[in-house]
Amino acid sequence: MADTTFLENLKKLGLNDYEARGYLALMERSSLTATQISAVSGIPRTKVYDVTESLMKKGLCSLLPGKINKYRAFEVSAAAENLLRENEAIFNMRKEQIQEASESLKQQLSIVYGDNAHSVDPLEYIEIIKDPYQIHKRFMQLADQAKEEMLGFTKPPYTGPKESLTEQTEQQAQLLRRGLKIRVIYQTPQDKEEFEWWFNDIDANVKYGEEARVIKELPMKMSIFDSRIVIFALEDPVSKQPSLTAQVIEHRALAKGLKALFQTFWDRAEDYHILRD
Repeated sequence: MADTTFLENLKKLGLNDYEARGYLALMERSSLTATQISAVSGIPRTKVYDVTESLMKKGLCSLLPGKINKYRAFEVSAAAENLLRENEAIFNMRKEQIQEASESLKQQLSIVYGDNAHSVDPLEYIEIIKDPYQIHKRFMQLADQAKEEMLGFTKPPYTGPKESLTEQTEQQAQLLRRGLKIRVIYQTPQDKEEFEWWFNDIDANVKYGEEARVIKELPMKMSIFDSRIVIFALEDPVSKQPSLTAQVIEHRALAKGLKALFQTFWDRAEDYHILRD
């Protein structure tokens, strides 16, 4: 395990002792099971699932489901940024103190993460993310890595404030300029107060080169990147509420099937300007 300086910097950013030890255990490996986290970190086995659930909610790791679930730490700069946001909101700490702890943590752990970044198991093609901010960040990362095409179903609830949508719009402008083809189908909002900013956001994307259509209802939130990777959120079958849990799946056959679904809805959807006519 890493030395106590690492743990203390994580605690300054709001983690308790078990959470700090669990996160560091994940940073030192490409991925770990709950049992392995317990063995490496010294967290009691009776507590380790509570710890991993807390780390996922705080945006520090994601779940890799399989016969035996594994967990993977998020890259340290993204994790530190997430903790920075959370502490400013919850603990009202001085920004300078938090940033100092974040920068120290980034420098210390980037070496650990860098050593393990290449060792991800290629069979781990499913990833589950629960933190809305990390969902947004993961989407931005996948979009930035796309080389040819990005397709999307967009509907509420959105995974962050309107500022996140603005950040995505700015990124899409850059992607479109470099030649990425982007097609998006938007579910028309029911709330009339949301309509204006929603329409203006689509209008801005289209002016940059996005192809956009609208439809009354979509089955899910989803984006497909280069017919290879899919990120989506499904409605909770019990509460019937859209989930803020996202799944990222790298699987060409699944992406191909969902692309056919996208095309079916694209053919049924209408140009967004119809809403102003």
